Formats: sequence, structure tokens, C-alpha cells
Amino acid sequence: MTSKVGKEIDGWCTHCKLVLTHTIEAAVNGKITRVHCNTCRGQHAYRAAAPGAKTTPSRGASSARSRAATASARRVDPAATLASQYASLLRGRTAAQAQPYSTTGRYKVSELIAHPTFGLGAVTGERDSVKIDVLFPDGPRVLVHGRS
Repeated sequence: MTSKVGKEIDGWCTHCKLVLTHTIEAAVNGKITRVHCNTCRGQHAYRAAAPGAKTTPSRGASSARSRAATASARRVDPAATLASQYASLLRGRTAAQAQPYSTTGRYKVSELIAHPTFGLGAVTGERDSVKIDVLFPDGPRVLVHGRS
């Protein structure tokens, strides 16, 4: 078995109170016992994780198929979410109802605007007196309004 002494490892530094890179100074029966922090140069007993940090228990082996199915079930396509939100905001409304966008115009939440570059959008929120959030087909944007 090769010696671990002199090699680097990430561990909890009791002086810095962070997980940092340490150099191994002593190992007994293959278990790391003493390290020194490469940041503060403090020497202390090796701690793998922060005190109170939860360690996740092993769930056992699983097949590649079950891991792939679980991962794909958790994945949410942000583009699809935005597209469905955009469609729901425009439901029952037409482009003819949209006001042409102008930095001097005033817009309220749920109004439709026709922007010369971004296209048809729906006002989703007001950040302050001069900024509004607008959802366009390609995603959300912040636009100015009410300028004199």
C-alpha cells in the first residue's frame, strides 16, 4: 500500500472554519490522522467534512437504466416551462390587442405590447416606476417605460 503522507486532500480546517486543501502529515493503517492547512499553515487532526454536516448513507447499487430514468424524470426543460407560461399569458388574446412599445408609454401588468425587436410580449411585473418585466417568445426581458 502506498503512503498518503505528503499528498493533498480536501478537509475541514478547524482554524479557517472552511473545507480547504490540506497536506497529509500522518496516516495510521491507511487512515489519515494529522494534516496541515495549506492556507493558514495550521496543524490539526484530519476532519473530512464540516462539523454537523450530514453525510448521505449509501443506497446500494442501482442499474444504469434506473439512474437514467430517475434523472430524466427530475429534469425540467426551462424553455418548455417559459413557452407554456407565454402561451397561457396569450390565451384568448390577439396581436391586434397589443400596444406598440415605446419607452415613453406606460404599461400595466398583463398588458400585451408589440416590440419592434423582440415581438409580441406580455407584461408580467413592474420592478419600479421605470422598469417592467415582459415575457417574450424567446424569454423574459426587463424594459423601461414611462420616460419623459
